Amino acid sequence: MATDWKEIGAVKEAQELAYLMWDKNWDEANGGNITYILTEKEATSLNYTIGSGRKVELQIPDAVRGKYILTTSSGSYFRELRDNPDDLIGIVYIPENGDYYEIAFGLEHGNKPTSEFPAHIATHAARLAIDPEQRVVMHNHATNVLTMTHVGPTDERDFTLALWRLIPEALFMFPEGIGMVPYCACGTQHIADLTLEKMKDRKFVIWQYHGVFSAGKSLHDAFGLLESVDKLCGVYLEVIRTGKFNGGINDAELMELANQWGITPREGYLNV
Repeated sequence: MATDWKEIGAVKEAQELAYLMWDKNWDEANGGNITYILTEKEATSLNYTIGSGRKVELQIPDAVRGKYILTTSSGSYFRELRDNPDDLIGIVYIPENGDYYEIAFGLEHGNKPTSEFPAHIATHAARLAIDPEQRVVMHNHATNVLTMTHVGPTDERDFTLALWRLIPEALFMFPEGIGMVPYCACGTQHIADLTLEKMKDRKFVIWQYHGVFSAGKSLHDAFGLLESVDKLCGVYLEVIRTGKFNGGINDAELMELANQWGITPREGYLNV
C-alpha cells in the first residue's frame, strides 16, 4: 500500500521548520525555500508511476538523476506551509535521462518548485560528490547573517575568521569555512553556478545582501548549522557595536583546538 506523501516524516518536519524560520523573521513573505532528497525507503513507499507527472524543463546535473526531491513552492509563504501542503509543497522526480523533472505529488493548481530550484539541485549535486549522505538545502534571509554582509568583512576568509574567533565551537561546526557569493541577481543559472562552486567543499554559502544557503545530511543538521551561524553573526554585530573587541581566539589557539578535535581548518586561513 502506497504511503500518503504528506505523511512522510520529512514533509512534516519541513512544515514545522518552515514555520519556525518564519517565526524567527528569517523568511518574511515568500523569502525562503527548502529542498530535501528522499531516502530510498521514502521514495519507494510513494509508489509513483514514472512519467505520469507534470513535466517541467530544466538542465539536470547527473548526480541527482533518479532521485525524488521534496521542494517548497515558488512564491510560498513559510507561515502557511503547515496549513496548505497540497499547494505549497511538492515532491518532484528527476528522470534518469532528459533535461526536465516531473511533479509527482503536491504543487497543485499549477504551482512549481521554488524559483531557486536550479541553485538547489546544483548544490545537492556538488555536495553529493563529496558526501553521499547529503539530503538538504535551505535558503532564507537569516537576519544577523544578512546584516553582517552589509557591515562585516566582504572577503570569505575574513568573514569565516571573524566567526571562528568568537567561540571555540565555531571552528568545529564549519572547519571548511563559509563561502561568499558577491551580489548578483537571484533566480538565475549564473548564481546557481557560483553557488555550486562554493558548495563543492563547503556546507554554508552566503549570498551577499540577500541570504544564505545551508546544506546537510538532514533537515535537523542543516537547520542547526543555519541557526548557529546566525547566532554567531549576531554576536559579532554586538561585539562590534561596543567598539571594544579584543580580537577573540587567535590563530595559534584555533590550531590548538583543531588538533584537539582532529579537524583540519581550511588551508591558508590560519597563519601558524
